[in-house]
Amino acid sequence: MSRKLSKYKFKRIATESFKNGLRLHFDSILLYKNNSFPSSFQLSVLAMEELAKSYWVEHYYWSSNTNNNWPDENFEQEWLKLLYLHPEKQRAFFGWGWAYDYSPKFVEFVEKKQLELKKQRATYVGLDRNKGKIDVSSRISVPTRIKNRDAKQMISMLNDFLIESCETKLLQEFYFDIEEKDELLNKRLLTRLKKWRFRSGIKSKQWYKEWTKKAITNQDK
Repeated sequence: MSRKLSKYKFKRIATESFKNGLRLHFDSILLYKNNSFPSSFQLSVLAMEELAKSYWVEHYYWSSNTNNNWPDENFEQEWLKLLYLHPEKQRAFFGWGWAYDYSPKFVEFVEKKQLELKKQRATYVGLDRNKGKIDVSSRISVPTRIKNRDAKQMISMLNDFLIESCETKLLQEFYFDIEEKDELLNKRLLTRLKKWRFRSGIKSKQWYKEWTKKAITNQDK
């Protein structure tokens, strides 16, 4: 019996992770509208992780399948373990060259695991840790210090990203390399996403505007 993940499971994990990311995203919006900002922020970061996991699994599946070069069992196991590490998934969200589209300051914040720390602070009451020890002299952290603006920024960043994904798919008729996942990007989802009226201010839309202009020009030829 094979000890490696089947192609079916790769595709299923990628698709279900994206679905779950969408669910968490809209749940975080619901909590935001009910003024539960710490929980809203926490769920938004989790949504980011699930979306990143979906892209990561899809990339692994596509590159291995396209090149007909599936790594051995040991490599696959070590790679699969990364999918259970929250900071790794947060960093993966900015992979594949996407980091250049975001504020360098925010990307650095994620790279230094500060987003994960903020997510923990949005969830638990506790004390800071310093060099592996609990800093008993530190200020007690409480989730209510996570404010409206924190949740709004995270939700807006993901919402902008998802809108651009939907619009790209509708413009060129495909987006993902997994058909079941590609079907999730549709007009109904786009309409629902556009009900959120805020922008994050940490993502540049210039690249997207230039890409859309070129795509439309090529369609008209």
